[in-house]
Amino acid sequence: MGVAVIGALGVTLMVHDSRRLSHAHRRPDPASLRRAARPRAAGVTIGVAVNGPTVAIPRSFLGFSTEYWTLPVDENHLALYRRVIALLHAPGDGRFVLRIGGVSSDHSFWQLAVRRAPEWAFAITPRWIARTARIVRQSRLRVIIDLNLITATPALNAELAREAVAALPRGSIAAFEIGNEPDVYNRQVWGVRLQGNRTATGVLPTSLTAGTYATTFAADARALHSVAPNVPLQGPALADPRLSRGWISRLLAGRHPRLDAVSVHEYPYTACARPGAAAYPTIGKLLSSRAMTSMADAVTPAVRLARRSALPVRVSEFNSVTCGGVRGVSNSFATALWAPSALFAFIRAGVWSADLHVRAFSINAPFGFDRAGVVPRPLLYGLILFTRMLRPGSRLVRVRVQARADAPLRAWAVRQTGHRLSVLLIGRTARAVRVSLRLPSRRRATIQRLVAPSARATSGETLDGQWLGADLRWDGRKRVEQITPRGGRFTLTVRGMSADLMSVQLMARR
Repeated sequence: MGVAVIGALGVTLMVHDSRRLSHAHRRPDPASLRRAARPRAAGVTIGVAVNGPTVAIPRSFLGFSTEYWTLPVDENHLALYRRVIALLHAPGDGRFVLRIGGVSSDHSFWQLAVRRAPEWAFAITPRWIARTARIVRQSRLRVIIDLNLITATPALNAELAREAVAALPRGSIAAFEIGNEPDVYNRQVWGVRLQGNRTATGVLPTSLTAGTYATTFAADARALHSVAPNVPLQGPALADPRLSRGWISRLLAGRHPRLDAVSVHEYPYTACARPGAAAYPTIGKLLSSRAMTSMADAVTPAVRLARRSALPVRVSEFNSVTCGGVRGVSNSFATALWAPSALFAFIRAGVWSADLHVRAFSINAPFGFDRAGVVPRPLLYGLILFTRMLRPGSRLVRVRVQARADAPLRAWAVRQTGHRLSVLLIGRTARAVRVSLRLPSRRRATIQRLVAPSARATSGETLDGQWLGADLRWDGRKRVEQITPRGGRFTLTVRGMSADLMSVQLMARR
């Protein structure tokens, strides 16, 4: 969700923002990290139901979503882009999924299918297709291609699909998604986007409803069947799945045999709101329990509706803040603490997969590029921490946090095959937390710590004492701690505004 940057104005903005990306790759300051730890610690007991009900974590759960115009930027840094994917690819997982679309999908045409691409359009050329195929092939991706619902026709979408199927590696197209946030379509806003061009605005729908979307989806499905009969379809890519659940019901009533997933979007906060408004982001809001519960609550109606038709839900676009993000919030260490909880909240709600929206030159992206290489942001570290908890057959385990007042930390646990347990402890306040966990194990546990000078920090974060350089290689001396249980109880101190990943081998049940 958010405002796309198209045309000459977009180039100006993108060049301007790219200069601001390089807040240098600074080495973490040990003194600032020590000051971030508070000596007084609150006491918390964590209960992990290691033998209780669990939720399966789907393979390839975390993916990326991006705009059509971002791919050429990534392709210019292909070796580094592959390293990003490698950092976020769990061992033994399926191929990483990249959804291509967003708001730019409704500006995009296959260039050779029209006599002349309008000024406001993003022309998909043979060169763009070739460069995309190179990214997909060398990064071993599967892609979801989001098709134009607003300014194209089913025939034009079929032409683009035909070229994509022919050029991309065999079997690499996971699905075609039809439309992008049709539930918030506004003809007047689109008229402004198309620069008041009468010819252009003449192609715009007067309005979009659940009924007209279902009709258009069916028309696109018929057109796509002739060029890509074996590629599944997804939709309706709703901006607000809670308020617009009727769109899902209407789509599912069509009984489309190739519909293999219901797609929705979710952002807890928006930069398009006014500062001070409830929807405007702050550090405190990102770390609040409400940020997690609101995301899960938003997608739950879609999950329930889709299950009735035996279909999964894909969050094909999410991030902490839409409309490009807010500097000082979207690039802060708070996002590293927010991201794992957001992903686990989706899993607990029954979501099948979730694609983080990554736009070039946007401050809410987990990384950017400059002349030195990659600018890794704190959000990337949070995603890496989430990925380190996953293995084939991983299952989310119930966790209970017992504290005297509002819990000063958030806890998640994942059980893997071979009786391996990972527990993620995320400090939500500036105060350190003394944690006690009783687990069926006599083995030592390893502790990986993700820390930064503060929740507001935009650099200086470390994971296991290391940080990512401009080449996306780990710098610094790796420090993984170990703790020994006493009386079947593990005790550790979690720094305020940090995250600790504890991994331990459990005893097998007899």
